Amino acid sequence: MECDGLAVGATVLLGPLVERTRQSIRDAVPANTRRAYEGDLKRFVAWCSGAGLTAMPARPETIVVYLRVLADAPHRWATVERALSAICVAHVRAGHPSPWGHPLVDDMRAALRRELGVRPVKKLAADDEVLRRLLAVLPASLLGIRDRALLTLGWAGALRRSELVAVDVAHVTRVAKGIVLLIPESKTDQERRGAEVPVFLSNSGEHCPVRSLDAWLEAAPITEGAIFRVLGREERLGVRLAPAAVADRVRHWAKKAGLDWREFAGHSLRSGFVTTAARRGKDLDSIMVTTRHRSVATVREYVQRETLHERGAGEGLL
Repeated sequence: MECDGLAVGATVLLGPLVERTRQSIRDAVPANTRRAYEGDLKRFVAWCSGAGLTAMPARPETIVVYLRVLADAPHRWATVERALSAICVAHVRAGHPSPWGHPLVDDMRAALRRELGVRPVKKLAADDEVLRRLLAVLPASLLGIRDRALLTLGWAGALRRSELVAVDVAHVTRVAKGIVLLIPESKTDQERRGAEVPVFLSNSGEHCPVRSLDAWLEAAPITEGAIFRVLGREERLGVRLAPAAVADRVRHWAKKAGLDWREFAGHSLRSGFVTTAARRGKDLDSIMVTTRHRSVATVREYVQRETLHERGAGEGLL
């Protein structure tokens, strides 16, 4: 009986620990990736159900037909491959063999890569000229003050969407030339080593990320916690902005500025910083201090794109 009692007690005590362990395993996959995989898997399961097919475990024939359906939708190759990754991960976690590497699946992957092409569709960079156009149409309201801080800080810090909305008041350190932002974690820093990003004061007050941030913190007012928050009715402060809101704000003001809003995304702020820095002749090392890119090749791609006409040999030949 004592053993039984101990077993019951251990089960009770271990319950919260088991749940925390499960959460830790779930957290091994970045949150954005996990959400995308969950959506991909739900769509696959729904399609299988509608077609009278088994989703788990799925036959390779089922998977390749589904990939064909996605390609015909049409979806880009990156979307198709992510859906396949989600299906494979789900199989492994359920204790089934991964479909990845099966000859039939591999053949379909190769065929669709050739058919769809693997070149990513890039959104336009919001360079300094674009940023000024966006800022020019901002209203003097609390919403305008917030979005001025959001756009300028996201741009000057070359921040990813998730990094920008994750900024807290405690992450901001004042220095002589501006501020230093602490980025506790990011897409390339899942282990939370943290990184610091310099953001400089600007000579132009309306374009200055530091002054814009101060204006928002004072107007809100916000003294702790999340800096960028939802504004509800009567401009009441709400919860922290979601990463998707960054893209929404960029597109909203791009449309107001008379630009093709469909060509922009949340990443346009980050790429716009790199683009502008490349045009101004900033070296790769100094750019990477701000962007925190681990790969020089990634930054060089931006630089080479922006200096293409300066490096090409065709000028003046005709």
